[in-house]
Amino acid sequence: MSELIEVIHLSDTHFTEDGAEPEGGFSYEVNACFDAVLSHLGNHQHHTMVAVTGDVTDHGRSGQYRVAADALARFDVPVNVISGNHDQHAAFTAGMGRPGVGTSRVIEVGAWTFLFVDSCAGVMAEHRSGRTIDSDDPLTRLHSNGALGERESSWIREMCTITASEHVFVWVHHPPGTSVPISKSDSYANEWSSVLADHPEIRGFGAGHTHVPAHYEFEGRPVHVAPSLKHCFDLEANTWLPPGYLTYQFNANGTFTSRLHLVDDERWPRRRLHPKVRAIIMEESSS
Repeated sequence: MSELIEVIHLSDTHFTEDGAEPEGGFSYEVNACFDAVLSHLGNHQHHTMVAVTGDVTDHGRSGQYRVAADALARFDVPVNVISGNHDQHAAFTAGMGRPGVGTSRVIEVGAWTFLFVDSCAGVMAEHRSGRTIDSDDPLTRLHSNGALGERESSWIREMCTITASEHVFVWVHHPPGTSVPISKSDSYANEWSSVLADHPEIRGFGAGHTHVPAHYEFEGRPVHVAPSLKHCFDLEANTWLPPGYLTYQFNANGTFTSRLHLVDDERWPRRRLHPKVRAIIMEESSS
């Protein structure tokens, strides 16, 4: 097949209700950021879909998912969403469904299978019904830097085994092997190392979580980390960044490329990072 697949990638949208205080105390105005991204994209009907990799809302509340779903439904192409550590499973499941906005776990397009992986699965609690649910303590999920657990790891292996596609790409909230100290988890990286060792058909990852746009390799696979709409940082230049998104082109031969788009505007200047903010990101301070 010679079909070119083009995908828009958003992450860490952190939608809130009007007047809600952002978790952590500071944030861009995410509705304005989303409007700017949509305007920056312009005519995007040639894209196959939009992938949103978690932290869809800031606090995981039902009203926030209504705001998020209404916003994402404005895209002119199908949107598929996974949750992150700021989301809450039950509210996410109930609130994200809209015509044109889905939460599918597997999407096959041309020569590719896209897996939408739950990187919070390993911190979920077992319900007496056999379902997995969020812990009674919301901080358990919020403070997670990724955990697949046996159930999610087994599901990934099974999907890779039974898919008819030659190439697999993983959309996931937590990027494996990140170098951002506050977002790093060696145990999570080890879970992925084990999966990747058995599944060479996994060609790469699209992720979020760090609020630091990046492109690096993990176990020989490219990892593409999208910017956030809440706040965004360049740790090399030691500055804030404006909100943005990634676009991808997937080729039938198993190769793909991505491009970073940042929406520069006077509302989101690339000002210097305050030393305390940088210290928190780099885990040099707990305050």
